[in-house]
Amino acid sequence: MRLIRTIFSEGITYGMVMCFLIGSLLGALLFIKFYLMDVVISVMPEIPEITLPELPPTWSQSAYDAYINGIDYGLDGDHELSIEQHMVAVQEDPGFSLAWAALSRAHSAMFFAGTDPTDERLIMARDAVDRAFQLDANLPEAHLALAYFFYQGTHDYQRALEQLAIAEPHFPNNTNLLKIRAYIYRSIGEWNAAIYEFERASDIESQNLELIQDQAFTHLMRRDYFLAESFFDRVLGQDPNHEVAQIQKAMIQLHQEGNPASLASLAQSALGSGRPWMGWLAAFIQRDYLAAREVLDETVSNTLIWNKGYMPKTFAYGLTHHLDGNFEIAQHYFQDAREVLELDLETDPDNADLLIALGEVLAYEGAHQSAALLANRVMELPIVANNQFVSPYYRLSAARVLTAAGEYDAAINELETYLSFPGRYSIDGISADPRFEVLLTNIRFQTLVNRYKR
Repeated sequence: MRLIRTIFSEGITYGMVMCFLIGSLLGALLFIKFYLMDVVISVMPEIPEITLPELPPTWSQSAYDAYINGIDYGLDGDHELSIEQHMVAVQEDPGFSLAWAALSRAHSAMFFAGTDPTDERLIMARDAVDRAFQLDANLPEAHLALAYFFYQGTHDYQRALEQLAIAEPHFPNNTNLLKIRAYIYRSIGEWNAAIYEFERASDIESQNLELIQDQAFTHLMRRDYFLAESFFDRVLGQDPNHEVAQIQKAMIQLHQEGNPASLASLAQSALGSGRPWMGWLAAFIQRDYLAAREVLDETVSNTLIWNKGYMPKTFAYGLTHHLDGNFEIAQHYFQDAREVLELDLETDPDNADLLIALGEVLAYEGAHQSAALLANRVMELPIVANNQFVSPYYRLSAARVLTAAGEYDAAINELETYLSFPGRYSIDGISADPRFEVLLTNIRFQTLVNRYKR
């Protein structure tokens, strides 16, 4: 009280005292905020952001295990076991949307691989992906599965691309997505776009041999033999024993120049010993029909099968005898080959490889009209007509059928179309085939030679 009376007696007002006290309090608060609190915060450990854990895709461990097994089997190419495991997954947990999407992809893959190319298989693929969408309308994996259904099943490439575009933001840097888009672009003849997608995928996985090989095949189809060989060399640089790269590199000389020397050399190696078609084809192109038959004599298998090539051994015998002038002997072999092919077609009536081979056999047997009809039928099959990566092989085969049937103008029409679009063989590679020798003096064929000779 004495202090207060002294203050007022010296002329200090009450308001001034209050201002002094309030100012002191504010100063203390500011000191605490801007000094002490900064010191405390600076020494406190950083508190991590709290995120809620993702929910598991299924409540059932057995369903999840089956789902993973199904994925692994699919990667190994065993689509039947993949489907079996995914079926276990959805039976254990009917609400497992990821498993339904994976099941759809496995069905589509089985259809595409030719293991079961039936409408029933396609229906199962569509039903499974529809179930996935019912459980989760925005499931990215369902959009991806639907893209595979359109690409591998119905060959609706535009709709497949649309589904990939929806799925892609959810799968950044996914090389499989980029690869399937590249395959689609090849199918519709967008070759530059395909190469771009393969390059994007390779930037992510630069050591992926499959991606490097895919680029090699794409350049080979464009008849850019130098680039194709360089990509096969890249594969062999990482894996010198890579069988596909060795074979395809050896075939480039035949595709480009009609020269089978590299293939003949490889046929003498350990790699060629298990692939009799290599020695047979090299000798056949060289017109050494006796050597070609000797290769067949040592072949245990009843068929010669290679990439985009199928031939009963009896048909190979028939060709060498026919072109060697042994026409009666050739006819016996052709008859045997026809019976084999017709029997195989009873269980697989739309197999393009079987149909085109039967067409050529019939042509050499003299059933020219039937042979020509089969060649045309093959070119109208959806998997052939709608796929510009596949159709060149069958177009060249159709030209062989029509040539053997004496339909030279029709054969040259097919060859003209073949050469005007991407395809593995140059005009020099085509001219080297003994089956086209009868065309070499044809004026229209000579015009093709002059136009497309490298």
